[in-house]
Amino acid sequence: MLPESTQTKNRSQQRKRMPHWIKVAHYWIGALVSIQLLLWLISGLYFNLTPHDEIKGMVYNHSHKTEPLQPPFVSELLADIAPLLAAHPQVEKLRLLRLGEQPVYVLDAKVQRYKHQCQQQTLIDAYTGKTLTIDKPRATQLARDSYQGPGTISTVERMSAPFYDWPKQCNPLWQIAMEDDLSTRIYINAINGELVGHKNDQTDIADLMFKLHFMDYLNQGSFNNLFSWLFALLTLLLSLSGLYWVAENIILKRYKLAVKRVSKKVFLGSKE
Repeated sequence: MLPESTQTKNRSQQRKRMPHWIKVAHYWIGALVSIQLLLWLISGLYFNLTPHDEIKGMVYNHSHKTEPLQPPFVSELLADIAPLLAAHPQVEKLRLLRLGEQPVYVLDAKVQRYKHQCQQQTLIDAYTGKTLTIDKPRATQLARDSYQGPGTISTVERMSAPFYDWPKQCNPLWQIAMEDDLSTRIYINAINGELVGHKNDQTDIADLMFKLHFMDYLNQGSFNNLFSWLFALLTLLLSLSGLYWVAENIILKRYKLAVKRVSKKVFLGSKE
């Protein structure tokens, strides 16, 4: 058994070693946190200085989307919905929308909260009552209706998830690539024909900035990810280690407030 003096010495060394590791951890955690803070600053400046249309890919976007039914469609020409509901008893919701210039019934077997979720929908021609599919010619026309740029169509491809441009999108998409100065890519939902959006060289930069700003380094399309939790934990450890260091300095009286007294000299005399 070690003498009491030796045990006391070992405990004293351990107490000294502990603050040392806290200070080392504080330095390294501060370095990591500061890198992300710098990325926040750079990406934040980019968002403030870049026009909104460039960030959202709206430069050549004609903002096509399915809209509530409007004239000149005549209600007397629309197909009766009773046979449709009888043929699709599992339908939770039925909507009458405009797809391009055509009225369509959209039958939802299961209503989804968000558009990017897997849609269980059936499209019905509102005039004939026949089922519609978003095939290549129809997707191409819908993409052309949404585009107002100078380019022409180069390729049309049907794609399945996952998508790099739309990481949260679950539905199959048609990608229509345009030959223009921005390398525009138009995405049409292959289930219901809705315009998902436009992507181009400008949005590629914006997407990169979003990844850096929200720490979405795994391309999940969400700020609620592993790196956000890790950064929050590192920030907490940085704060706690800093508080420990400040408390230690106060206890050991390392902070000294120097008060300088300035003496004033008063000259009494007369001016000549």
